[in-house]
Amino acid sequence: MTEKIFGYFNDDGTKFNPNLKPAPALCATCRKNDNPAYETACNLTRHDQEEDIFICFAYESLRGSEESQAILKEMEQYLNRKYGRSE
Repeated sequence: MTEKIFGYFNDDGTKFNPNLKPAPALCATCRKNDNPAYETACNLTRHDQEEDIFICFAYESLRGSEESQAILKEMEQYLNRKYGRSE
């Protein structure tokens, strides 16, 4: 009989609990926050952050597409500066 494994795991196979890491403030203003359809993707994105700022290119602002685009542009500019890419 095959044992079923549930939960979240790092690349090295260690299990992690996404509830132990607080959600970034940006998540509270995202349309996808608290939507069960996006829960897994959001938890993995939050867990995988090693940046100085929270980066999520799936972000959709509750305030509309203009705000979303502005925030996504800030994320892109941050990564371009960090990795020495010209805009």
